[in-house]
Amino acid sequence: MKHFKLIAIALMAVAMVACGDDEPSNTYTREFNMIFPQHAAGHKLISKIEKVLDNGAKTVAIVDYDGDHVKKITVTYTDKTGSVWNEETIHFDYVNGAIICDKKIQDVTYAFEVNNYGAITKLTNVSTSRTSSALSYGPGAKLEVAQVVTPSSTDVTKMQWENDKISYWNYYGVEKTDSVAYDYAEVIPNKGGIDIPGNHPFTFTSLVCEVMRNAGLYGATSAYLPTMIKKNGKEDPETHETVLTGYFINYTLDAEGYVQSYTTNETPKYTVKYTYK
Repeated sequence: MKHFKLIAIALMAVAMVACGDDEPSNTYTREFNMIFPQHAAGHKLISKIEKVLDNGAKTVAIVDYDGDHVKKITVTYTDKTGSVWNEETIHFDYVNGAIICDKKIQDVTYAFEVNNYGAITKLTNVSTSRTSSALSYGPGAKLEVAQVVTPSSTDVTKMQWENDKISYWNYYGVEKTDSVAYDYAEVIPNKGGIDIPGNHPFTFTSLVCEVMRNAGLYGATSAYLPTMIKKNGKEDPETHETVLTGYFINYTLDAEGYVQSYTTNETPKYTVKYTYK
């Protein structure tokens, strides 16, 4: 009898751990009225993103939904040997307007505010009550300025749109600045509403931001897909102007024109693959 009792206790412990993994330990509550983003006809929600570098290192984001709303994003990072070196899980609580981050280094809960488009305009660190991000949008929920705030600095990303396409963004930080520009040599409609390559992340990691943009939580995505990304600026010794290096982007589309994957010839070269809900 003791043997069976021990097994039962062990099974209960496993069940409790499993429940803990699925649901975040969040005690933050408030009155909040969520406005959910509306998507254009043909928009597809992403259920999985895989970013694979030429050396074999990989980042994978798995997205769980409650209906058509992002519920959880789980991101796993593996090195070129296949060993996991980092993991993070991001939970979305639309009842209380909170994003709960379970990370290896530190768990963080952010309270968020949205505009009439359902796009996030502010993220506040619940434990410190400090603003972590402030975002402003132009017509059509196009993100124009994103500020990431720390106790010692404010970093700013400014985005320029042209005919519903993102033409470039500039990043201004305390220790560095950065710029990325895009060329649209071919007309490739962004039917699925994916994020464009190399878009600047803020507060969250790159693939988490990519899922949030696809979900409309960071406003509109570029209506078309760029065929070249220009980055890694270097100063011209004669003109002293910053010159960007161009890298081609090659897309693989399905029969309906949705992106299955894209590859850039940057160094290191990488491929991003998409699975839709």
